[in-house]
Amino acid sequence: MKERLVSKLGMTHPGELFRRRYLERHNISVQDAATKLNIRRESLTRFLNGNAPVSKELASKLETLTHVSANFWISWQNDYDRQQIKQTRQQDVEA
Repeated sequence: MKERLVSKLGMTHPGELFRRRYLERHNISVQDAATKLNIRRESLTRFLNGNAPVSKELASKLETLTHVSANFWISWQNDYDRQQIKQTRQQDVEA
């Protein structure tokens, strides 16, 4: 069963999960992680800040770096997206 990091508003973006569970835990800088992932630092920053989703390519690179399956990252992104849609619909109904 996959672990859920949940904020007061709901599920955490996968970029935040990666930041907390990998970068902070292993004291790795964004630049070092970007180099290891072979992506631009700016692209990684957008992901970490929740402004970019996990693509199939990024999920594969995260799997190589973290030894956590690409399917986990894609699934987490899908769950996050569904939760965001649900929140938006609920806000629309309440408005």
